[in-house]
Amino acid sequence: MANIKLIVEYDGAGFHGWQKQPNLRTVQGELERVIKIILRRPISPLQAAGRTDAGVHARGQVVTFKVEGELDLYRLTQGVSHLLKGELSVLSACIVPDDFHPGWCATHKLYSYRILRRAAPAVLDARRVWHIGHEMDIELMQRCASMLVGEHDFSSFRDSACTARTTVRKIFSSAFQPDGDQIVYRVIGSGFLKQMVRNIVGTLTDIGRGRMRDRSITEILAAKDRRMAGVTAPPHGLCMEWVSYDPAPQLVVLEDEIKR
Repeated sequence: MANIKLIVEYDGAGFHGWQKQPNLRTVQGELERVIKIILRRPISPLQAAGRTDAGVHARGQVVTFKVEGELDLYRLTQGVSHLLKGELSVLSACIVPDDFHPGWCATHKLYSYRILRRAAPAVLDARRVWHIGHEMDIELMQRCASMLVGEHDFSSFRDSACTARTTVRKIFSSAFQPDGDQIVYRVIGSGFLKQMVRNIVGTLTDIGRGRMRDRSITEILAAKDRRMAGVTAPPHGLCMEWVSYDPAPQLVVLEDEIKR
C-alpha cells in the first residue's frame, strides 16, 4: 500500500472548511470524492497538515492518503485539478514513507492574513482580504506582533471549541508587511491552535485601532483567558502558505521574506 503525498492549493470560499461533515461541501470530502473517481478504487481517509476553517484558503496544504496498487501520479494531479477546476489544484504528488503524517511530522507552518486599509471596500479581492476602513497604528501592531515570538501558552488565543492536549506553541516569526493599500500579517510557528491566527490578527487590529489600551500582549498571554484578547478576524483573509518538514530550516531567510 502506497502513502501518497499531495500539495494542494484551494479557494476556501466554496467549502465549509477542511474536515468532512455530513451534508456539507468540504475540502476533504470533495478531494476524496474526485480521487476515488480518478483512481477507481478505495483510498484511506485523507490526512492534512492543518484543518482550515470554512472560508480559509491554502497555497500549500499538505495531504496524504494510502492506496493499493500502482498509479499514475501525473494523471492523478491533472485529473483532480480538472474536476475541481477554479476551486482546488494539486501542485505536486509523490510517494512518501508509510510513517509520514502531514500534521504530526510538520516542524514549521506559515500562515498569512491580508487586511485592506482603505475607505472603499474590496471588489476583486473581496474573498481574500479583511476590509478595515479605520486608521491603524501599524508601528504599534508591529511591536505587539513581535512580542508573540517564542514559546508561550496561547490559551488566550484559542477557540472555545479547541480540544488540543496542550496550548503551548512556539512562534518563530510574527510580523506585518505593507503591500500597497493592504498589510499582510505573516506568522511562522511549530503549530497553531484552533482559530489561533485569526484571534491574534483580531487582537492586533483592535490594539492598532486603540480599542485595547488597557492591556498588553504580555498581559493577554499571561491571563490564559480568551476573553482578554480581541475579536476573531474573519476567515477569508487567512491563507495557509506552506508547511515545512525540515527540523532546522533557514529561519533567517524566512525573516527576510517577511520584511521584503
